[in-house]
Amino acid sequence: MKLDHINIRTNELETVKDSLVDLLHLEVGARPAFKFPGYWLYSEGHPVVHLTVRDNDPGITTGALDHVAFKDDNCEGLTGRLDQRDIAYDLRIVPGSGVRQVFFKITHDVMIEVDFDPAG
Repeated sequence: MKLDHINIRTNELETVKDSLVDLLHLEVGARPAFKFPGYWLYSEGHPVVHLTVRDNDPGITTGALDHVAFKDDNCEGLTGRLDQRDIAYDLRIVPGSGVRQVFFKITHDVMIEVDFDPAG
């Protein structure tokens, strides 16, 4: 089993899409012709984030979901983009493994984690 995708409901569709495309380098790709607006954002040919419209401010029904994690190979590139946009982030090192983690929030306080292999 593997995680297929996440879905983010938002009343700020373009803002959320632009943030994820800009910061994580996801790509807008093909999406079925649903009767409601949205985007599918791709990584390595797979639609990993689905965005759908919600008329009110989402977040009330997200339950215990804390964050969404991605894996990448350019920590400095991501932290540079976050610095340029004045987006606060927390850089952590996983004890024992040395894996670097960058945590930051996008619209609606969605917490994003991006993991990187230990520094060489």
